[in-house]
Amino acid sequence: AVPIYWFTGGSLHALRLYNVFLGFFSILILYRCVALVFPLKTMLGVGAIAFAATLPMYVAMTAAVNNDGLAVLLILASTLVLLQWMRDQFYAISSLKSSRQTQRLVVLGLLLGLGLLTKIYAYALLPICLAVVILVGWVQPRVGSTLQRRPWQEIGWAIRRSLWTAVPALLLGLPFWLRNMSLYGVRDLLGLAWHDIVVVGQPRTGEWIALHGWVAYSERAMQFTFQSFWGVFGWMGVFMDQRIYLAMLVFTGIIFIGVLWAVVRLISGPPDTDMDGYQISVLLLFVVLLVAVLASYVSYNVKFVQHQGRYLFWGILPISVVVALGWREVLHPLQGWITGMLAGVLAIAIAVTSLANGNLDEWT
Repeated sequence: AVPIYWFTGGSLHALRLYNVFLGFFSILILYRCVALVFPLKTMLGVGAIAFAATLPMYVAMTAAVNNDGLAVLLILASTLVLLQWMRDQFYAISSLKSSRQTQRLVVLGLLLGLGLLTKIYAYALLPICLAVVILVGWVQPRVGSTLQRRPWQEIGWAIRRSLWTAVPALLLGLPFWLRNMSLYGVRDLLGLAWHDIVVVGQPRTGEWIALHGWVAYSERAMQFTFQSFWGVFGWMGVFMDQRIYLAMLVFTGIIFIGVLWAVVRLISGPPDTDMDGYQISVLLLFVVLLVAVLASYVSYNVKFVQHQGRYLFWGILPISVVVALGWREVLHPLQGWITGMLAGVLAIAIAVTSLANGNLDEWT
């Protein structure tokens, strides 16, 4: 972005278009990730990128000047390399030499290291990727057979293998950390303590709760998080029409029910589920990523009242896959009828609640 800034004389539009360019490639990588895991379910990839590419707040983020676009791109690229490596292990692709697999682990480390230099939430991805490399290398999975555990002494081999990823990532981050320690002190590796001191205008969570109470805080957290995930613009000052949020609430309920249907199908096992061990393992990885995304969001809001849904977008891949899987499930005839009736119940409940609060309009 710096060369573009110099070349265009500091043009704001050029910088925004640069982020749009990054967002475009993020969508392509997102599709590649889904297509890699579900090659025979092409509409899952289409559904995932359709959701991500039309999510208003995500589109706004990719059209603004920030480092979120680059961070998301690096996180998606890292995840793609990890999924490729996992696929090779599960399907035991013998045509790939050990050196080729090592190269992928090194590339994964380089991408993760660049992410560490870009955005704070990339730090949550590094231990997850290392854990996957160690676990998959130890379990030694094979499609169509029972997972065979390696002997306990071979866990050391899996850990040593993960160093091909850990070392490049840490070496890339080292100069940045040394610079921070020289500026902010040895204990402030990422400058977070200094950030907490100099930040101005952000309400502190403890002070806000002391002033308004836990109930008001919980209501605000749920409402602002939901609305800002779909779209609140102008630094949390420009809201969409409330009817749009209402429609998105019903849509979210439908997706939630669809995900429940998908979970039931997975638990039932064959022949109800048509996913193999690799695909199920990737879905478990996505669950872990979603938990990490929510944990990072909650941890930041422990200090400051920052209920901005855009902080969840570094998990745009698992979020989009969950939406696509949920929507795919409710398109089945039986599930669709039941989900439709439950969605109607949800809509009626919203209308009754609005009526009880005295703000019922014709749209509700």
